[in-house]
Amino acid sequence: MADNNNDRVPELPLTPHPALKRFEPLLGTWKNGGAAPGTSTFKMGLGGHYLIQEFETTTPNGRTLSGIEYITWDEDTKTFRSHLMADDGSNFSYTYQVDDDGKCWTWFGDKGSDNFFEGRFSEDHKTLTGRWQWPGGGFDSVSKKVSE
Repeated sequence: MADNNNDRVPELPLTPHPALKRFEPLLGTWKNGGAAPGTSTFKMGLGGHYLIQEFETTTPNGRTLSGIEYITWDEDTKTFRSHLMADDGSNFSYTYQVDDDGKCWTWFGDKGSDNFFEGRFSEDHKTLTGRWQWPGGGFDSVSKKVSE
């Protein structure tokens, strides 16, 4: 994932990438359960070019974190990539995918990473159930939408 797109200034799109519409079910505030409880609020920002997540969570080892994440189309990898920054100095990248059937994927780093979330929206898009997993561990997660 490129840190910037400075070399693409003349070709930057004036409209958001059309596949960002796949993330519309995430818009709103969610109460997250499982081993990392907390809240996440997703909104579209910066002209609709970014899905922005603001979050507060307690990690499985008991650390309380808050942060922000910017998700957008990455032309270099042809995937949705993000930068997540938290109040502990974290500066992580993730790769996102939402399939036609409502299955959701989040990989820590690159697509195909062995540290990932696999989940699925309920039919009414008010619940996201899934599992974070990585070599030697993981946890189940259920998130419920509490506001649009």
